[in-house]
Amino acid sequence: MKIMRGREYQKKKMMVEKFIRRSGKVDHSVILNEVDIDYDTLMMILAELRKEGHIK
Repeated sequence: MKIMRGREYQKKKMMVEKFIRRSGKVDHSVILNEVDIDYDTLMMILAELRKEGHIK
């Protein structure tokens, strides 16, 4: 079951994915400091990216 999320969530997901590609790091504290995102949203995005196979 795929949950549809809002445009703001999709923008944050793109920013996180771009940051991970650029820096090569999936360090939570670094992402939280660099990207304007809260912890819960970051955890949802990282779980989704792992499920989609974009990150390990």
